[in-house]
Amino acid sequence: MAKLTSAMLAKQVQDLPILPQTTLKIMEMTKDPKSTVTQVAEVISRDQALAAKVLRMANSAFYGYARSIATITDAVVILGFRALRELVLAASLHGILQRELKGYAMAKGELWKHAVVCAFTARTLASRIKSVNTEEVFVAALLHDIGKVILHTYVREEFEKILHLVNHKKIPFTQAEMEVLGFDHAAVGALVAEKWNLPVTLVEAIAFHHEPAKATVAPQVTAITHVADTVCMIMGIGLGADGLMYTFDQSVLELLAITEQDIEKLIAEISDHLLDINSLIDL
Repeated sequence: MAKLTSAMLAKQVQDLPILPQTTLKIMEMTKDPKSTVTQVAEVISRDQALAAKVLRMANSAFYGYARSIATITDAVVILGFRALRELVLAASLHGILQRELKGYAMAKGELWKHAVVCAFTARTLASRIKSVNTEEVFVAALLHDIGKVILHTYVREEFEKILHLVNHKKIPFTQAEMEVLGFDHAAVGALVAEKWNLPVTLVEAIAFHHEPAKATVAPQVTAITHVADTVCMIMGIGLGADGLMYTFDQSVLELLAITEQDIEKLIAEISDHLLDINSLIDL
């Protein structure tokens, strides 16, 4: 197989579906203080598939409401605009993130599960850091491995070469990807984020989620994404073939003013809520 070129990569990124117009419209409306519950509910209801997913997620054990949420209007009122934005984005990305990625030895649904648990782990950690936007880190963590969707075919073809470099040079999987393919999944993910016109803070978090010390725009967002990804790997969620071939950057502890004991507590907390979080995953 020919080495991945910039032109080939550009085509792969271009061929990846853009975020649906309904999703973009809802994201915009829920950030506009003039938008009403009725208006937002009406836009969601026009997309029957999206509406069904939102209702299913809203009724999951994770939210644990005493009564059933029967309508989109109920969902908007009860969940609020912020949580709704997260649900709509997650529901819209489900089709992309649930794919089987043979190159990374990830069965269908594994990347999706990893992304969702990462997102909730990141939000949980961010809620304890006042200066960080919890919604922003949720999105960053949800999307951090989107580049794997594009690279998995090339990784599968060149896996032996990549693994040889990892084992003999003792380098992270992303560095081996770069040496063999010319790109790593983090850099490719950042290209996707740019294509979707996501904020530069999210582009950076995706680009450097394995190398958080390189972040300069919003280092805390990238650091939290790195911690969330590490927590999921420790818990064995969506590891894939490359999951154990990364290192944890200790610099994030000082940046976020947390300790290894705090991370242990975070793992325990996410473990306690894993069944509830899993109820969001099966769309």
